[in-house]
Amino acid sequence: MKRLLFTIYLLLYFRFAQYDVSGYWLSLVAGHFVEPWPWTMALVATGVLLLVLCLTEKLLAHWHKPVIVAYAIVAWLATAGVGMAFTTVWHQLLLAAGGLVLAWLLMITDKHLRHRSRITPQTFGVNFQFFAVQMLLLCLYVGVGNGVTDLQHYELRTAQALQSKHPKRAYKVGDKSYATSHRLFAMRCYLMATTHKKGLGDEVFSQMVPAGGAASLLLLPTDNYQQLLLPASKLEMLLGSRRHANEGALAYLHRCAWLSAFKGDSKHTAAADYYLCALLLERKLDLFAKEIVYYYPTEVAQSKLPRYFAQALILYQRTRTQPDVFYTDSNIEANYRDYTDMADSIPNRTVRTNMLRYSYGETYWWWYSYGGSHK
Repeated sequence: MKRLLFTIYLLLYFRFAQYDVSGYWLSLVAGHFVEPWPWTMALVATGVLLLVLCLTEKLLAHWHKPVIVAYAIVAWLATAGVGMAFTTVWHQLLLAAGGLVLAWLLMITDKHLRHRSRITPQTFGVNFQFFAVQMLLLCLYVGVGNGVTDLQHYELRTAQALQSKHPKRAYKVGDKSYATSHRLFAMRCYLMATTHKKGLGDEVFSQMVPAGGAASLLLLPTDNYQQLLLPASKLEMLLGSRRHANEGALAYLHRCAWLSAFKGDSKHTAAADYYLCALLLERKLDLFAKEIVYYYPTEVAQSKLPRYFAQALILYQRTRTQPDVFYTDSNIEANYRDYTDMADSIPNRTVRTNMLRYSYGETYWWWYSYGGSHK
């Protein structure tokens, strides 16, 4: 019974909790991205560990050692194998020490199990209690000890969704979490730029922005890890140009926007959206107001800008004594007045930041005043 339940647990663990990590290992072995096969990988991993469990039990029985230790060994293999590419050496050493403690606890509980040919209500209850303790120890060790963080799972699953036939599934990955990183933010921006109907300008600040917001956050990292997730070359293809050596992020995005506007029939391309969003991340409102008229002339005149571009223009108008660009949207203006009224009514900055975040956390106004490292 113990072997069956532990096997089922491992199968579900690899299929639902660690399928993204298994897919990453496939990509690592292949040297390029490989789309994960969740059930196949889970069955293979579970089958291999089950074989190891059976062989280890036979060896321990042959050496007259506690057979229960085989479960601790398999649990350690499952846990260490999952986290090896994502954790430090110290974590692995701590995990090994935890495996020794697990083996010791399993041996202690195993000694208390009463193996009798005749089952009575009393012996059944005692056996069940210690059996449940053993299963709980194994499941906790495997489930908690792997060391792969939620953020790393979000990065893996976002990249794998983007590379699949259903990229929009990436919108649901970690959508309720505040955890983010440069890597995750850049991949989500790529998702929005390629799948959202109104482009990046309508969604970019609806997600968590990493601290120290700047134009470089929009660009995918170029390390080996990123190459196995979503290569930076995909973003370069979208923007229409490769980044020059020592070229700044904002200068690069400006060049891509200009080239795409020069080559295409429309000025508001993905590259233009990236450039305009970079200006917003840099809090360069004056330059943004100048450039938005160039890339979105009709939309500015007709008050049909994407959401965050419109919010930025309203903020620009309200914070400049002599704005050069005028944009009219009664709904956004009313919302901005409510935002400023609420801000003015809360004197304590910490309380004000949290209260405004609750109501206006997905607006550019909140991020401009309180987001990132802005003081």
